[in-house]
Amino acid sequence: MNISRCDHIRKHVKNLTLSFELLQKEPATQECYLYWLYHQQVFQCASLLQTAPPRPLTFANIGPAVRRSDWTFDRVSTAYDSYKLRVEEQKTMEALGMDVVVLAAAFARLDNLRGIHIKSDYYGQINIGPTESPRDIVNLQKEILLSPFYTRRSRLRDVGRLHLRDLIRAASVAGPKITDINISASVDMMSPRILALRPEDLHMACLAFQYVKRFYFSLPDYSTTPEDIHIFATGQLARLIQAMPNLEELTLVSATFTCPIPWAAVFGTGRWGSLCVLDLQCFDFHETEFMEFLIRHKSTLHTVKLFCVELYSGTFISLLYNMRENLRLTSLELDGVLEDTAGNFLNYSYNAADALADYVTRRNNIFPFSKLKQHQIRTMLD
Repeated sequence: MNISRCDHIRKHVKNLTLSFELLQKEPATQECYLYWLYHQQVFQCASLLQTAPPRPLTFANIGPAVRRSDWTFDRVSTAYDSYKLRVEEQKTMEALGMDVVVLAAAFARLDNLRGIHIKSDYYGQINIGPTESPRDIVNLQKEILLSPFYTRRSRLRDVGRLHLRDLIRAASVAGPKITDINISASVDMMSPRILALRPEDLHMACLAFQYVKRFYFSLPDYSTTPEDIHIFATGQLARLIQAMPNLEELTLVSATFTCPIPWAAVFGTGRWGSLCVLDLQCFDFHETEFMEFLIRHKSTLHTVKLFCVELYSGTFISLLYNMRENLRLTSLELDGVLEDTAGNFLNYSYNAADALADYVTRRNNIFPFSKLKQHQIRTMLD
């Protein structure tokens, strides 16, 4: 967390990304490192494909070889040293987790920090440009170059849990006013064990996340082992969200699982903060349990977004009618493939989706049967 010690940089830091992506267990040789950098640049510039790389590649000649005048001997050699240091630091973090004291001290110095993003896909995929990041951060990244050689295969499936636990502990001590939490990952890296939190962790989460207004969570695949199923089924995610008393916007993204997601394990039975916006992506649920959840939040809820959802029981006609009668939504967004047990479905039909939204939000008092029928006929013909 060296950034927190730089006065001219830390004042610009509003969002912090913590990565799960693992580098190799041991640093690559200098030759492998340079050839990785070379080929990365070649694929971004078609004209370079016509020329062979110099042999051997060195810190001195790689810059001219890829037509990068800013890749000087000192900069590239420093980047390689930084890469090796990251590998060594990773070994410690894999074994012990983050240094909570250092992390808490860093949070205390980042006065403008408001968002934290925990993710797995970082090395090799991030593409920060001048329009997406403060100028000082961009310059900082250029000094490092990109550390190559990462693996998608998790060596320790508890790495995510250590990261989240230490984040909670550090934030509860330092007291940053975090308003946005984003936890996303690839299926190769994320594990339900990120939710294997102790009771004291959840207690501290009430302090760490007391200002959180927006929470994005990409659900891991909990169906791989009995241990993972147990962790998920005990309702740890619901307890974590319950620790956010001021939550206003919730986005939950599921994926293709081999067994249904237990609703209570995700959504619990209580009321969440001042929930205004609910965004569910790739979820399957029963009409009754979904409506019960919506009604619990009807005094604050004004926007519902559904992407690629399916009903285990009930129909969309019944669901939408009940949403109209029991809620006071100002916005309903329906997208992707939506299907119910009666065989009704929407498939990227914006006209039909907009008509249904108008009905639920009371901009139109007549259920749009005709538009739905037209949509179904067109889809069958296609």
